[in-house]
Amino acid sequence: MASPLHFVFKSRRRLRVALTIVIVIVVSIALDQIVIPWIVHSRGTITMPSVVGMPQEQAVALLQQRGLRIQDIQQQFDSSQPAGRIILQSPYAGATIRQGRRVYLVVSRGYEVVRVPSLYGMPLRQAQLELLRAGLQLGRVQTVACDSMSNSGQVVAQIPAATVAVRTGTTVELTICHDSTSTTIVPNLIYRSRNDAESMLLQANLQLGEVIMQYDETFAPGTVLRQEPAPGSRVPTQTVVRLWVASNL
Repeated sequence: MASPLHFVFKSRRRLRVALTIVIVIVVSIALDQIVIPWIVHSRGTITMPSVVGMPQEQAVALLQQRGLRIQDIQQQFDSSQPAGRIILQSPYAGATIRQGRRVYLVVSRGYEVVRVPSLYGMPLRQAQLELLRAGLQLGRVQTVACDSMSNSGQVVAQIPAATVAVRTGTTVELTICHDSTSTTIVPNLIYRSRNDAESMLLQANLQLGEVIMQYDETFAPGTVLRQEPAPGSRVPTQTVVRLWVASNL
């Protein structure tokens, strides 16, 4: 049988545990409601400077002088800024922030360079797809008479040449050979939609070449404004037709 003294010690232990729990709770509440907010709000506020366009080292030095912390720096290809310059920042310039705030930056890797694919021997449509896959654009397309019937409708020359390193978005000019023994009349595509114009060219045994987007407030976007060769021209079949199309941009 336990002695009365045993019960006294046991009660005191329980009391100490209860008091410890109460103290921990009180301290936690004080930290959360008083101490931490006081620390946070005791930091001064500043206006986030603009570092877009600055060299990376200069931008980092400026931000650190303002009491900010560089949390992360990413890199990506960008044509708007030379390699090594800031292209994006978070927080944004002009934001009111507290000193010690984390800052995220994105640095330009400069222009992305790709190799021009070899398009020799491809039909125009396939050549267009290859250019798109490579991040390039179809430029001016001209036609020449074929030396051989087997080459009709195929690419026989390109500028820039295959394997040349160029910036993404560069236009590539093509030369397509055609059978000069067979001719057709170029239909009138003016004021037609681009889709209708492409269908009419296909029916006339012609090919759609470069499409130049031209800002125009009069006609609906996608309307053909001009064409080359002119309507009514007699040309060899598979001749490439160039279009100027209305755009609202």
